[in-house]
Amino acid sequence: MFFPRAMTAVAVVLSLSACTMVPDYFKPEVAAPAAWDSRDVGLGQWPDDSWWRSFGSSELDRLIAAGRENNTDLRAAVARIRQAEAQAKIAGAALYPTLSIDAGASRTRQGTGSSTGSSTGSSTGNRTISSGRSDHTVRNSFSGTLTAGYQVDLFGANSANANAALAQLEANRFDRETVAITLYADIASTYFTLLSMRDRIRLAEDTLRVAQEVLDLLERQRNFGISTDYEVAQQRSTVASQRATVAGLRQTERQTLDALAVLLGRNPQGFEVETQSLASLTLPPVLAGLPSDLLLRRPDLRRAEASLRAANFDIGAARAARFPSLNLTARAGTQAASTGMLLDPATMVYSIAASLTAPIFEGGRLEGGEELSRARYDELVESYRGAILSAFRDTEDALSATGSSTQQYLYAQEAYDQAREAYRIIEARFRAGTVDFLDLLDAQRTVFSANDTLVQAMLARFTAIVDLYLALGGGWDGSVIGVENAGSTETAQRP
Repeated sequence: MFFPRAMTAVAVVLSLSACTMVPDYFKPEVAAPAAWDSRDVGLGQWPDDSWWRSFGSSELDRLIAAGRENNTDLRAAVARIRQAEAQAKIAGAALYPTLSIDAGASRTRQGTGSSTGSSTGSSTGNRTISSGRSDHTVRNSFSGTLTAGYQVDLFGANSANANAALAQLEANRFDRETVAITLYADIASTYFTLLSMRDRIRLAEDTLRVAQEVLDLLERQRNFGISTDYEVAQQRSTVASQRATVAGLRQTERQTLDALAVLLGRNPQGFEVETQSLASLTLPPVLAGLPSDLLLRRPDLRRAEASLRAANFDIGAARAARFPSLNLTARAGTQAASTGMLLDPATMVYSIAASLTAPIFEGGRLEGGEELSRARYDELVESYRGAILSAFRDTEDALSATGSSTQQYLYAQEAYDQAREAYRIIEARFRAGTVDFLDLLDAQRTVFSANDTLVQAMLARFTAIVDLYLALGGGWDGSVIGVENAGSTETAQRP
């Protein structure tokens, strides 16, 4: 046992004494605004990590739980984590010595001429056999070789590769959180869109019913000469157009339902949603938080920063590749005529060797590798800064949208109420014969339009809240990275 322990001890001492070519890492600085421009919108706190529950829908909670369990994109992200774990183990293995054993056994038969009778004998593993016409000698041989090797990490190349793999593993974990947050927002938005479509269908059917009633009235009046064929034809066109609108909305509802099923990782066939209206949900308050905290609460930004650290380690590995490498090899072997003699010190042979390899001329390959790593790092620096600016923009836009969507909804509600009142007055006057059909037709169209605008304004309020929660990182705070079924998080570390 002394042999492998000694190699390990040597590896530890040499590794700890190795230098590193990894540049000092400095996190890029991006100035965070002191406050959001939309100061009159939102409470100064962050959403909960289960923010969708604030809409008061147990069905939405079940849908998101199903998506968390079965969504294919999320499962793929978990698989990428397992790949990164494996890569980290592979990269970390270079920091340890290698140990292998080779064992063999052979038997050689050699003839010794003619002989009569039979006899047997043995000496140091040889056995002579006489069987009538010829004699032959059988020789047995057993061998074993234990080989240990270690590449001394003189300039930190192996350490840099291992640390880069660990940083990339961290980036993949953040990526999984980004996928999860985006998934939850997509499920919620699609769910709200579905309910909105059902509201629009219901209102469109009510509008169709009113249009049909007006058509019936016009046809009765035509029988008495009060209405004209032209007016009846116009109203029939309106009814037909409204029927087409209802059919189109139903098709969109079906497509939205199918899209929601796919987000949950299941077949659309047979999938149904019970809730029928957005009005049954609760619109939660707007939350904002502080801009400076956004850098810690968006996993996509944390992922970009982890990838940047991995690229910094890659620079060190590329620089170290231009310097000499030292390899140590030790062997202990034995060969004997019987297994019982394999451990006899007299049969043991030991050897220790060291080789130093240094690149002299590579045609610019190693220099180009370092330049490539540096350029890649510079690219990721700018990408990281751009991601931060985009995060501030997303949040500012979402805050602004929550305020403007509320105003739009209030105006749309007022417009719809006034349109309904105007239609009620025009219809009564039309039945009394004091206004003509064109006035009634215009009032109908105004109600139809205001009706649909109101429903879409309601959807915009819900969507704006979801977009805001997504821009704020979905309530994720980075304290715990939840990775379901991601396998072991243990990776090879420096000895």
